[in-house]
Amino acid sequence: MASDEESTSAPSPTMLRLEVYLAGGMTLLAAGFAVFMPYLIASGGITSAQEFLRLSPIFFPELAFAVLAVLCAFYTLDAWRRARYVRSAADTNEAERFIRGAKMIVIVAAYSLLVSALGYGLSTLLMAGAVIWYLGIRQIWIVASVSILMPIVVRFIFERLLLISLPRSDYEAIAVVEDAIMKFLSGVFLGK
Repeated sequence: MASDEESTSAPSPTMLRLEVYLAGGMTLLAAGFAVFMPYLIASGGITSAQEFLRLSPIFFPELAFAVLAVLCAFYTLDAWRRARYVRSAADTNEAERFIRGAKMIVIVAAYSLLVSALGYGLSTLLMAGAVIWYLGIRQIWIVASVSILMPIVVRFIFERLLLISLPRSDYEAIAVVEDAIMKFLSGVFLGK
C-alpha cells in the first residue's frame, strides 16, 4: 500500500492529461514555426549570393524549430505513456493545484507590467520577494537578502560584464540609486 506522502506527490490524472495536451500543442507550434519560418523572417541579402554553399538567415531558426518539434514529439509520447498508466487518486485536490498555478501566473504578469515602469532592479526585487514568500520561506532575513542580492548580482553581470543593458526605471530617484550601486560594484570588482 502506498504511503500518504507518495499519494500526495503522485501526479493526478487531470494534470497528466493537461501535460499531454500542452506537450502536443508545443509540438504543433514548433513544427508550425519550422514550416512557416520563410514567411516569418525576411530572407534579405543578395539573391544571387544565396547558393548551395551559403546559408540564408532562415536556415538556423528553421533548423532549431525542427529539432524542437522532434523533441516535443518525444515529450508528448512520454507524457501520453505516463498518463495511460496512472490510477485516479480519490482525494486529490485539483482546484488547489490550479489556484497555486494561477497565483504564480499573476505574479509573473505583474512583474512583466512593473518592469517597464520600475525598471529591472526594483521590479525583480519585488517579484523575487513575492515568489520566495509564496513558496513558503518565511524567514525575513532570507527573503530580504535573496530578493535584494539577486537583482544586483544579475544586473552587474549583464550590464558590467556582458555589456547587455537591462530596463532602467522611469522614476529618476530609483534609476539614480541603481546606477550608484552599479558604479560602486564596478569600482570594487573591476577597478573602474
